[in-house]
Amino acid sequence: MISVYLLGLLLLTVLWNLYYARHWHRNLTISLQFLQDYVYQGEQAQMTERIENRKRLMLPVLEVSFHVDRRLAFLDSENTNVSDFIYKRDIFSLLGNQRVTRRLDLVCTKRGHYQINESWLSTFSLLYEQRFSAASPAAAQLYVYTARTDVSDIMIACERLLGNIQCAKRMYEDPFAFSSIREYTPTDPMKTINWKASAKTGELMVNTFESTLTERVMLYLDLEDSAILKYEYLVEESLSIAASLAQKLITRGMDVGLCTCISACTDVSQPHRSEPQAVVIEPAGGRKQLNRIEQILAKHKADGDVIPLPRILSGADGDRVYTSGAGGSPDTPDKNAVRSSLESSDDTVMIFISKNADRYQTAIEDYIGRQRQAIWVLPYTKNDTCAVKARPNICLIKREVDRS
Repeated sequence: MISVYLLGLLLLTVLWNLYYARHWHRNLTISLQFLQDYVYQGEQAQMTERIENRKRLMLPVLEVSFHVDRRLAFLDSENTNVSDFIYKRDIFSLLGNQRVTRRLDLVCTKRGHYQINESWLSTFSLLYEQRFSAASPAAAQLYVYTARTDVSDIMIACERLLGNIQCAKRMYEDPFAFSSIREYTPTDPMKTINWKASAKTGELMVNTFESTLTERVMLYLDLEDSAILKYEYLVEESLSIAASLAQKLITRGMDVGLCTCISACTDVSQPHRSEPQAVVIEPAGGRKQLNRIEQILAKHKADGDVIPLPRILSGADGDRVYTSGAGGSPDTPDKNAVRSSLESSDDTVMIFISKNADRYQTAIEDYIGRQRQAIWVLPYTKNDTCAVKARPNICLIKREVDRS
């Protein structure tokens, strides 16, 4: 009798394990999601871990694990292992038709584009003698934008150049951009007379219009660090300067463009591209333009190869240059089109950010010419001698950077 009972119990256990193995992962979903689209370097971010069991079968023990880049540090280090990645493992107990949500806090120690593409689910049989596992896709991503730095000295130089451009802009007016009303002068054409205002004041009044040219700034960012001795802190400072300038200028209503080369993927719509890619973004304004610039700068990997900035300016790597207009639609033009897209008009302020003064000074000065005015920001190591001198038409701004 006892043997029959034990045999029946064993058979019941085997049948239950077979049923459990076939059905435990059905209607079981896991969702990993960052609560923010982006944060800045050094700030905290939050992510949610949501498990939903949409069936009657309960899961006494469910193990959920995933890994993230080690530069995203969890504030709660419980159930985490750190090696080349940070491996997170959480234990849940779910009843039938139950959903559990946990929030995890992280510190973003370095800029970058971080993604979680997969998670793993594990559970155990009735007597814990067998383990069942399954992979689950995930689609969590977070941009950590580069840290901000003080660019007030560069902004003063930029506003000075823009002031000179504003004086020349008065020669060209846009008839569709009304500015104000003033008294008539003999040099004003009849078509600009505002008859209603003239009737009210008893004197001839004319309309004035804004310039057809807008305030435009083009940032030329050099990120090459190909020497034997690496200067990653100078590259990071260059990225911070570019991001800070873009934010300041766009906030003040100016159009900002970017020319650089990123060693990782440069387009958010093509996440699998990994070869060095030059980037040319035409000047535009608005929050969308700023986000696009910040995302590109966040994706750069300091240990990757880049195309030298002089080669981009000369169009020598035109077949590898990714261009984008204000709408953000990508295309790959020929070398002539790349060259023409880099040619700044007379109302555009050119700002070069390059630490490679010893190699690129001649190329940058030749590109600017002797008539145009431009700004060159030169990051260099603190306590080192920086004896670089630029032409009179180039405003050279030297930035000391601490090795730390």
